[in-house]
Amino acid sequence: MKLTKGEISALKPSEKDYVRWDPSLQCFGVRVKRSGMKTFILQYRNKHGRSRRMSIAPIGDLTLDQARKEAKRLKGLVALGHDPAEEKLKALSGDTIRDLSDRYMQDHCEGRCKESTIAAHQWLLDKFILPKFGTYRINELSSSDISTFHQSMKGTPYNANRVLGLIKAMLNKAEQWGLLDETGSPARVIKPFRERKRQRFLTANELQELHETLMDMERLKIIGTYQAAAIRLLVLTGCRLNEILTLRWETVDLANRRLLLEHHKTDRKGAKAIPLNGPAVDLLEHLPRVKGNPYVIVGNKQDRHLVNLQKPWKRVREEAGLKDVRIHDLRHSFASAAASAGIPLQIIGGLLGHSSPQTTARYAHLAQDPVDQASEVVGQLIHMEGK
Repeated sequence: MKLTKGEISALKPSEKDYVRWDPSLQCFGVRVKRSGMKTFILQYRNKHGRSRRMSIAPIGDLTLDQARKEAKRLKGLVALGHDPAEEKLKALSGDTIRDLSDRYMQDHCEGRCKESTIAAHQWLLDKFILPKFGTYRINELSSSDISTFHQSMKGTPYNANRVLGLIKAMLNKAEQWGLLDETGSPARVIKPFRERKRQRFLTANELQELHETLMDMERLKIIGTYQAAAIRLLVLTGCRLNEILTLRWETVDLANRRLLLEHHKTDRKGAKAIPLNGPAVDLLEHLPRVKGNPYVIVGNKQDRHLVNLQKPWKRVREEAGLKDVRIHDLRHSFASAAASAGIPLQIIGGLLGHSSPQTTARYAHLAQDPVDQASEVVGQLIHMEGK
């Protein structure tokens, strides 16, 4: 004879908690507390013979039939050696995403990642991930949660994909550390947005306008000497922003016209030597050195380098009529000028410190320009009009 809804409704609280068991399903019943609260429960012995009692759901959250089906499912897990009560307790008291992020940054990133990478990770965590998921238990986070959050950031696909990538990396580590259940990472099936690779090259006229703007703004003290120098060095060397901002005088070899960068994006391949052209050498020879400060691009704080070039660059580009030009586009412009001058792509890749030929291949169409021009010159020389 089964326990019925009518019987459950008729159960009244007593001086002590008690259980009304279901005769049709062993170890399944309804617990009635002194307060009158009624809860579906299951009692069982785990594989070690220990008696366990766990709540399935309060009356009203599940119907009697639903609770009975859930009890059968849980009993099946017990038969397979699981301990549902223990696993539920572990999930409720387990690590949060904030705990996971702390461990990921400390145990995985420190000593492996560059300072700039760690700073970028921390920014993504503080700005996006932790405000949304910080209090979630690791095993609580679902594919739907992550996918919905990723989709909500579709207006900024680059940031959305960086957030997704970091979540995936952390959950992969959680799986390795045994913090995820057997279903694995819920982020595994989520695909990033397609990103359009933006390429903006300054023309010769735009470079001239930039040069004149820098001179005027520096003369009028709208931007500082070292801010202007940083922008000029980015144009003249093709270096990355951080490589110029953190450049030390000890790595500048003016006699041999070289910069020797120990720390750069591809530093796993060793130090990178950057050749210095005449204008770059002239700039560095005339740039004032500050006693006690080891950096070429001096910052506002004593013995420190400049840390923010974005604000002065915004003023410069607006004044020069280059509002759509990012700082990184100066590197593209260096490569563009080299390709247009007929320099082989392999050499351009070496100048830029590219780790693979595929990265340099984006400039292949520009490298064809001088070849086309040469063909046109030859054609004009040998052209014979019909008599």
